[in-house]
Amino acid sequence: MQAMSDYENEDACWSALEGFRVKLISAIDPARVTPYLRQCNVLSPDDEEQVLSDPSLVTRKRKVGVLLDILQRTGHKGYVAFLESLELYYPQLYRKVTGKEPTRVFSVIIGERWVQAWGPEGQGNLVP
Repeated sequence: MQAMSDYENEDACWSALEGFRVKLISAIDPARVTPYLRQCNVLSPDDEEQVLSDPSLVTRKRKVGVLLDILQRTGHKGYVAFLESLELYYPQLYRKVTGKEPTRVFSVIIGERWVQAWGPEGQGNLVP
């Protein structure tokens, strides 16, 4: 079986993740992962507002379902950012979904900019 993070084709990666949809919807708090996903530029402020504040999304599970639908439209970048959010905030769920041990403490999507600004040890000065 191919590890989920090894998928390059966006349809294949999201199709594989679909098998975990019920588990994901049951476990994730969207308010916990949306700031990270915005920082990775896979969610817009409007997307975040919709997920967190839309009056038609009254349950957490419905909010997560809409979040997954929005992320799926962002393609492979959204998939990678979502897996990273699982790795950072839900390591046990990441392990179950990917079959891999969590190793990341920062995003590879935003990490390069972080390392440039802060240095590899995170002790530099933040510059605009």
